[in-house]
Amino acid sequence: MDNVIHGNGQAALNLCGCGRLHFTYGPITLHFERDEFQVFAGVVGRLAAQVPDAEDHPSSLTRTPTTETICH
Repeated sequence: MDNVIHGNGQAALNLCGCGRLHFTYGPITLHFERDEFQVFAGVVGRLAAQVPDAEDHPSSLTRTPTTETICH
């Protein structure tokens, strides 16, 4: 990896010589093309902005449970 950008204690973004971005959060690493990462970051930012509203109005989130969704 050529460059590493550290976020909080668990997050890092590795700018690889292969042209891909390797986003690591704790034990999870996701591999992106540069434009894919920009889209991912934008979507996560929009979702994060909705969290306070969802906490105040839980019924405002429409969610269809799937067999893959498990709440602990």
